[in-house]
Amino acid sequence: MSILKALALQKALDQANSGGIYASMLLNQSGSPIAQAILDSERTTASIAAHIWKLNVVSGDSIRGGNLETLVIECDMGKVVVGSVAQYILCLYAKQSTETGLLLTKFSTLREHIHKPLSTIAEF
Repeated sequence: MSILKALALQKALDQANSGGIYASMLLNQSGSPIAQAILDSERTTASIAAHIWKLNVVSGDSIRGGNLETLVIECDMGKVVVGSVAQYILCLYAKQSTETGLLLTKFSTLREHIHKPLSTIAEF
């Protein structure tokens, strides 16, 4: 059985913040932060990303008719990648110049790392 350790979760989010990524957040389904590592204040962006994610999941209008696993949003001021991990939403925010492949690789690695511990706890 895995147990979620708050310091380990925070450290994992902190480690993702490099190479142009400056915000890593774990949100509940309503978009409220559970844990975050932010080098710059981007809470509004995370909340918007969580809302977009929720709309796609609830409406069932996932890309190509399948299950949407990851959503990349390219904005004028940066890039956001958002997706589910257990019953939570993981969101990374990066500079516009950050390579999308690097962003997706870090997102996938972080999601895999925290999935098992998060799946053992209940939504609060």
